[in-house]
Amino acid sequence: MIKKITSGQEFEKAFRDLESLFKEENTKYGHAYLRINPQSVIDSFAHSTMLNSNVYCWANFENGFADGMIMFTDGIHPFLNQRIFSECFWISKNPKKSFALYNKAIAFAKSKGIEYVNMNCVENY
Repeated sequence: MIKKITSGQEFEKAFRDLESLFKEENTKYGHAYLRINPQSVIDSFAHSTMLNSNVYCWANFENGFADGMIMFTDGIHPFLNQRIFSECFWISKNPKKSFALYNKAIAFAKSKGIEYVNMNCVENY
């Protein structure tokens, strides 16, 4: 079940679930070989005010356990002077739910009148 995350407690629970689910991958590969620091992510984003104003997050839960998450920020791009919905995190163990998370986020952006979406890719070069 995909759920929009709106509280700091929900965010922390989902991210801790993902931390345990992806522990081996994070240790070996991280994000372009930089290990994701779960506590830093939680400290930075687990705030209800942010999760309801300019940071939007959805997680997929199976049997009460998060197995995927997608997160976007909503802001005015300083160079383009356009409102941009920018992906900042997307991970899933379930390929079918991975794109369901994406579709949920894009439908939300459209409902808010956001015309532009920025997807990111980090590369270790």
